[in-house]
Amino acid sequence: MIPLPAPLPQPNLAASIVVHVARPVGKVNPWIFGTNLIAYQHHGPRISNEGDGVWDPLRRRSVPQMAALEKRAGVTVARWPGGCEAHTFEWKKTVGPLAKRPNQLWGLPEFLRHCQDIGAEPLITVSDYTGTAQDAADLVEYLNAPNDGHHPWAAIRASDGHPAPWNVTWFEYGNESEHGLHYTQSDFGKYRRFTPEEYAHNYLLYRRAMRAVDPRIRLGAVVATGFPNLDLWAKPVLSIIGKRLDFAIHHCYKVGYYSNDGKPDAGTLFQIALTAGDQIQDFYETFNRLIRTCTGRTDVPVAVTEYNGHFVQEKPVPYRHTLGNALLNAEMIHVFLQPRNHIAMACFWEFPNEYWGAVKGYALQGEALVRRPQYYPFQLYHEHFGTELVACDLTCPTFASPGGFGLLPAEGPGNPERVYGETRLSTPWVVTQLPGITQTLQDDTLRVEFQAGTDVNYYHAAKTMRITPGSSYRVSAWIKTDGLTSSNGACIQVGDARGWPTTHSAAVSPSVTGTKDWTRVQIDYQPLPDTEQIQVLARRLAGAGSVSGTAWFRDVRVTRFQPPRFPQVPYLGLTAARTLHGRRARVTLMVVNRNLQASVPTTIRVPGLQVHTAQMWTLWGPSVDATNEADPNTVRIRHATATVSGSVVQCTFPPASLTAVEMEGELK
Repeated sequence: MIPLPAPLPQPNLAASIVVHVARPVGKVNPWIFGTNLIAYQHHGPRISNEGDGVWDPLRRRSVPQMAALEKRAGVTVARWPGGCEAHTFEWKKTVGPLAKRPNQLWGLPEFLRHCQDIGAEPLITVSDYTGTAQDAADLVEYLNAPNDGHHPWAAIRASDGHPAPWNVTWFEYGNESEHGLHYTQSDFGKYRRFTPEEYAHNYLLYRRAMRAVDPRIRLGAVVATGFPNLDLWAKPVLSIIGKRLDFAIHHCYKVGYYSNDGKPDAGTLFQIALTAGDQIQDFYETFNRLIRTCTGRTDVPVAVTEYNGHFVQEKPVPYRHTLGNALLNAEMIHVFLQPRNHIAMACFWEFPNEYWGAVKGYALQGEALVRRPQYYPFQLYHEHFGTELVACDLTCPTFASPGGFGLLPAEGPGNPERVYGETRLSTPWVVTQLPGITQTLQDDTLRVEFQAGTDVNYYHAAKTMRITPGSSYRVSAWIKTDGLTSSNGACIQVGDARGWPTTHSAAVSPSVTGTKDWTRVQIDYQPLPDTEQIQVLARRLAGAGSVSGTAWFRDVRVTRFQPPRFPQVPYLGLTAARTLHGRRARVTLMVVNRNLQASVPTTIRVPGLQVHTAQMWTLWGPSVDATNEADPNTVRIRHATATVSGSVVQCTFPPASLTAVEMEGELK
């Protein structure tokens, strides 16, 4: 292996770690190391026939090179068909004779064989916006019923080459169902967005139908996507499902960055991003409290069926494929491993190719497969981490962050929320005309009449105000509706006054539908660091079918507040585990150096262990925004040997790095 470059330690950054090898805190859950394998039906043969590079449809087998990389990454759970395409995915078109599904050769039986090949547990997403509960029950019959002449879907499974049941246990009801149907443009607007009540009752209907076929199955409910206000969707869904919830689904995307202008610079952006771990941990503590309150249970598992850094841009480099995003994902893995968070499984979005893939290249076309930086944390964990988490103490310098991009500030000791007062936004509504919409003003009240037959995207009345940098804003308004027919009703949106296309920075309140008297709606908004003005829009989102009726908007109020601040963050992030073989022990630390400029010299003490050898495998590159897009060896793992003296190990962690420190020794 290639050695690490000469470190550049700074003595004032020295850190100390104490590993309590005799204090286990929980088993390492191997199902944290799952991934997504997509099987979209409308995106061409590379996805629908080749699984985006994992399946060979001619030889009807897994692509050996890709399967080898999945095994080396330790993939333990595979989610299918993945993403928003699942809204309208028709699984019955993916089974049966190949001649009858020439555009779906990477179907359900092929996915299951691939799971066998790599040793992964299958997780299957059931369509939410198409199909019926009976379709979901038929899916369970295909997968798990005996081929005994009484189960026609089991007979089709047998004809697909697998007479014995697959015994699949884990299913999801829908994908990010709260945001409604999208991605399949031919169906856009055809199906309305679920209310939380509709979704929860549908979940119970599907669960009952599926468990009637096989009571062993577990069906997950979509509870939260991202880090929303949990009162709006999560709370009503959990309250209705209650004790019947098999597991709760969350999608973890931090941070949110969507700009191609290179502002702020990569160092600033990723220094902020690497404070995410504490805030994600805080969310799961809140999330689990809500689950306990709404269900009356303390044993509900959480499945994080998608996670990644949410970098949706290309310039100056695609940040989703950088060393910095690899470190951010390592921080998420640390949180998922903590037993108190009740994470049953976690699936990285996603493994091969497409927009987010951890591996790029199509071996069937003779291309070399390239491991992107975000692949390597999984390899390090799989090849070096232990089987049982152990307690450890860290003494380390800390750094502050101003927050932004979906993260709160992390400064000093932290502090609770501070509110600076409410202001009535007296600036007049600025109205632009939109065909088919009648807008009138009477004093400060805006009246909007929607004509039937139009799925209108309405954002044509606005109020603008200057803001104080570094503050957040709580915006409220009163809305009244008369016969508003769509599930996407009247709401307000607050965002950067430069506009959504420029900044992708906005927040939308709950909506008001039907016939409702004056109703107060509210939304919190955290501006970008360089935002100078915010804009409040009277709003109705397209995507839920035609709308008719009338809405009134009035009395917009803005409260400036300082959101809670988290404490400053240590430069080192740390997880420790052990594997015991009698008196012999292997202790592994996974250490993220969040300092992007300097190495951190560190003393590791392991009381109770006579350390014989200590080795380091470090994921590192020339900069935090380094990628492997042009050169597959730019970001890679380097090997080094640490200095050992009794129970003490001396090592240095390079800037912007993830290191597995593996110590072998004898228990005293």
